[in-house]
Order: sequence, then C-alpha cells, then structure tokens
Amino acid sequence: MFVKPKISNKQAEDIFSSKKSSFPLILKLFPRKNTITPERLEIVYLPFYLFDVSVEKQIKGINRGEALTQSVTLSVDGILGHAILYAEDSLDVGKELETPAPTCDFEISSDEAAKKALDQYKGILLEHGLRTRSHPRADEISDGRKIYFPFWVGYFKKIKGYDFKAIDAVSGEIQGIRMRRLFMNALRKLG
Repeated sequence: MFVKPKISNKQAEDIFSSKKSSFPLILKLFPRKNTITPERLEIVYLPFYLFDVSVEKQIKGINRGEALTQSVTLSVDGILGHAILYAEDSLDVGKELETPAPTCDFEISSDEAAKKALDQYKGILLEHGLRTRSHPRADEISDGRKIYFPFWVGYFKKIKGYDFKAIDAVSGEIQGIRMRRLFMNALRKLG
C-alpha cells in the first residue's frame, strides 16, 4: 500500500528554498540574498512496517493496582529497522501509485522488524518509567503491515559533488540527521 503525498512538487521546492531560519534575529541582521534551490527534485517511496503494540500501565491514585492497556502504533523502516513513533490515522493510503516513482524494496523481514521495534520501544518505556516512576510494559506486538511512504528528495550542487536533503511528503517536515543513514542506503540501492 502506498501513502499518497500531501505536499506537491511546488510546495516541496518552496520548503527546500525557503528563507526560514531557526534564528530569526540572525536572518534580520544578515538577510539572505539568494535562496538555494535544488538542482533536481524527485519523490521517493521508502518501505515501512506498521506494528500495533499493547502497552500496559499501572494506574496510580484511587484505583491503585488496576492496569490500563492501550495500543500504540509504531513504524519501522524496512531497510535498517529503526523504530519511529507514528500516527496512522491521518494517512491517505492507496493500493498502487498513480504515477511511477522510485520505490525501494524491503530489506529486512517482518519478524526482524518486529523484534527491533519492540526492543527499541521497550527502551523508550524504560526511560519514561525511570523519569515518571511508573512501570509500563509492552508485551504484545501485531503482525506488520507493509506500506511505502513518500519523501521529496532534493539534490544540491556543492563545490565538490552533490548533497541531498529530504522532506516528508505528507507533513512537509525536513528530515534530520537521524534519517540520513536510511536515505543514503535507499538512494544507493535506487541509483
């Protein structure tokens, strides 16, 4: 199943070449004369598994000793197996692509991805439990559903070669250093 992008080609180009800065005062003092636009811009679909994890928390207060169970959806990339927390409700999913686009294949199995997702999420819960003095547990994980998620990739010319940046084609968020290794692996396979 393919997730349909909400960010158009033009919007992606605007995001890549925007004059936004994380330090607005610096931008006022030293305004940019030229915006940097990508030499080439393409949409790329990367593989992800979606898992539902049951999390059990002990309730503090009046109903002490009772457990509250909730379900959390995790997404794990199908290439390296890095867990990413995810909200599935806002996704517009279709069975096939409307226009052909580069699509990377799954490299790891669903079982391997489930194990990595559960291990990484248990680490997050342990850290949260230490901060809040609670002991949430994640035990059950569903079978993985396969999806292909869109990203806009912009290629920029540098003095020696090229560099790239990627944005989420659904939310428009620029992807940071945490996702760079995934994109480098995927683009190498597609190239």
